[in-house]
Amino acid sequence: MKQKLSLTFLYYLRFLAQLQLTKIKFLSQLKYKQPLTIVGITGSAGKTSTLLAIISAIQPHFKIKHNLGANSESGIPLNILDIKIKQYTLFNWLKITFLAPLKLLISWPSYQIYLVEMGIDAPFLPKNMDYLLTIVKPQIAVFLNVSPVHLFNFDNIDQIAQQKAKIFNYAKYAIINPQDKLVKKSSQKLTIPVIPIQPTPIKLKLQLTPSIYQISFGASIAIAKLLGINKTIAIKNIQKNFQLPPSRASVFKGIKNSTIIDSSYNSSPLACQELLKFLSKFKPPRLAVLGDMRELGQQTASAHRQLYKLALQQADQIISVGPLTQKYFGSQAKKFTYWWQASNYILKNLAHHSTILIKGSQNTIFLEEIVKQLLANKKNIKSICRQSNYWLQLKSKFKQTNS
Repeated sequence: MKQKLSLTFLYYLRFLAQLQLTKIKFLSQLKYKQPLTIVGITGSAGKTSTLLAIISAIQPHFKIKHNLGANSESGIPLNILDIKIKQYTLFNWLKITFLAPLKLLISWPSYQIYLVEMGIDAPFLPKNMDYLLTIVKPQIAVFLNVSPVHLFNFDNIDQIAQQKAKIFNYAKYAIINPQDKLVKKSSQKLTIPVIPIQPTPIKLKLQLTPSIYQISFGASIAIAKLLGINKTIAIKNIQKNFQLPPSRASVFKGIKNSTIIDSSYNSSPLACQELLKFLSKFKPPRLAVLGDMRELGQQTASAHRQLYKLALQQADQIISVGPLTQKYFGSQAKKFTYWWQASNYILKNLAHHSTILIKGSQNTIFLEEIVKQLLANKKNIKSICRQSNYWLQLKSKFKQTNS
């Protein structure tokens, strides 16, 4: 019964979002004398960074809307309707039920570009790409990478790639990362122009970025070119406008003259590998604080064991947080169940001039709380993830329950 109600509500939202998007297309054509361009972005990692890179590259030249932080079967239609919610409570869903048709009547926006992250969790409705494509049909589709995130809902990683590759179904241009074998394989039979992403190193003012961002920058330059912006101008725009999203490889000064690489927002095998490589470029002592990687299905054990082996090569010390790392990491890791246990240990034992990589999945891991404890300047707390009242209350309750 609950599932049927949930689906009914999603179909209701989708219907209203479809009407709103039709209206937006008409208004955009009327105002800008050209059709609305929808750019879709998918991949197991790097969607948000790529979205922000594209915004920074093209925003000075176009009126843009984007769906930052709203890439799901409910988030996309809510974004189209310009409805924002901070907490998924019953009251808020009831509020949305009445607010959505009102937005359809009173909201009359127009823009030239709609940038939309498209995240999938499963091969079945409404969590798959087929469902998202009933809401938005990108003319330009970006496919970044495939890793075993959400694998517990899929039969294998090839099925994840096949599902994500459906983003090309209505596209006029496919922008792909040829360095990813599954992405490359999934685009071989496409009949539309395929544009390979050229990894592009860009030096940013006051920001250090891991090499994985070269893919995001390359994708943004490819899109800029399709939209008539040359590479030189796009790079200058990125250098001027790009800001790292919270807790995705942000670099801060820490206590005891340490350097913190805060990538605590989320974690996956591919992202972890890249951040450990980034850590290895810093002088020792190098400390890797690694939390569980969630939703990996049958690859949970092997992915964590491989991560541990790589961490041994790139870090001088490993601290792990969570039951999965506790189970699958080896004896050379200092293991903890909860973030506050790890935090207390680090505060007591941190060596001067250390470089500390902090990376873990969401939900019960919450390694951003370790970052907070290690910051030299507490004003930087505003630049890390999950610091709203909702998240702080949730984490406080979780700690009280498990202490």
